[in-house]
Formats: sequence, structure tokens, C-alpha cells
Amino acid sequence: MDDEAAFETFFAVANPRLLAMLIRFHGFEEQVAQDAAAEAMTRLVPLWTKVEHPAAWVRVTAFRVACRLVKGGHLALPELELVDGQAETEFDAVVLALAAGAAIDNLPPRQQEVMTLALADLTPTETAEVLGCTPEQARANLAHARRALRRALGTEEEA
Repeated sequence: MDDEAAFETFFAVANPRLLAMLIRFHGFEEQVAQDAAAEAMTRLVPLWTKVEHPAAWVRVTAFRVACRLVKGGHLALPELELVDGQAETEFDAVVLALAAGAAIDNLPPRQQEVMTLALADLTPTETAEVLGCTPEQARANLAHARRALRRALGTEEEA
């Protein structure tokens, strides 16, 4: 896979997660989160082949940009109609991520913790270390949380 295709794949997966993290876990307004995520992804493009952990790099950069935007009295861009089909698909993914963030609030506390760490790209082993439990317990809580979220979001397949 060439660098451009690799970045596009990364963007498709990481951008909705990045927006959800900024809005849900850091409490930024949606417009601030969108602008910060776009800025972080734009800054990553020329560094793509040099950054060892792009997901972590873009999370830190987006958070810093969002903080700077809030501190500087961020002015949102005017609302524009989406004309690009891919952009509309990505926007739908963001909306789903926001709904998932709201649904996470209704999970039991341990499942909230596990899901939050999973959205931050921690593995079950890393999650277990953070929460002081076994990796098996982390995996089980994550499975229960995902099942509850699928039900809450209406995406669970009928058996």
C-alpha cells in the first residue's frame, strides 16, 4: 500500500474516533473538535512517513489545537452543504460516534472505563494495567459494553 492510500485508510478510521474523543471525553464543542481534528490531520500529512505512532500523535496535536482554539475565542466557519459523498459518509460516522458517546454515559461505570480506554486505542492488556484487573476481565467488560452500545444505537444484528 502506498503512503497516500495508507493515510486515507488511517484517516477513515482515526478521524471519527478523534472527533468522539475531543467531544465526548474532553468536552469540546462540535465545531471546535471538527476544526482541531482537521488541523491535526492536515499537519500529519507531510509527517506521515516520519511519525512512528500516528494515532497518538494526531490525538495529542488535535487536543492542543482545540485548547488553543478555545483560548483564542474560536469562530466557527459558516455552515456549508456537503457536496462530496465521501465527506457525507465521514460526517455520518461522526454523528454515530457522538451518539455512541451519549450511549456510553448509560453504561455501568466499569464498562464506561473500558470503552473509554478502547476508544483511546488501548489494548485489553493495557486497559487491564490501567484499571487493575486481568486482561480477561477487560475483554469481557468490553464485549458487554459493545453489545449494550449496539443495542442502544440500534445496530445489533438479529440472531
